Amino acid sequence: MDNKTITDILASQYKASLGMLRHALDKVPEAQWNGEEYNNPNWQIAYHVLWGIKYYLGANPQSYAPFENAIEGAESLGGIQEWENPDEGIKVEGFHTKEELISFIGNVESNLQSTIEAIPLNDNSGFEWYPYSRLELHINNIRHIQHHTAQIIERLKAKGITGFPWRADQNPPQEW
Repeated sequence: MDNKTITDILASQYKASLGMLRHALDKVPEAQWNGEEYNNPNWQIAYHVLWGIKYYLGANPQSYAPFENAIEGAESLGGIQEWENPDEGIKVEGFHTKEELISFIGNVESNLQSTIEAIPLNDNSGFEWYPYSRLELHINNIRHIQHHTAQIIERLKAKGITGFPWRADQNPPQEW
């Protein structure tokens, strides 16, 4: 299998995962968007995912350019690792709307293929805390999308909201 095929597959899986996230976000009721029931509201989990995708699609930490209207500190969910919560003490002010986050998804998708192709898959990840190849970083990034998408879906199911297909209608994986 050549690198072009692998980058096509990665882009397809990113888009399928982002489609599932978009579908889940569409189902979050307004009252649960920025609620205080959980330590991190649903919008913040989604923003954390999108921030992470954009961050790790870059060549290294220095190459990161934030989204327009980024909310300082919103990307951190307060993890236990120092690198997960570098700005301890920052109070997140405000929140991103559903429309903004869905727009961020579109922003990420719009240049996904070229971004994946920009760095050879066998290069180092570019992030010292991930001491593996760029290919493995992409797989890790896709797993991260799915992890937090499932977290949002589980919260919604606990509230009686159902209808989360494995393959979202928008951006299903490509046929191979």
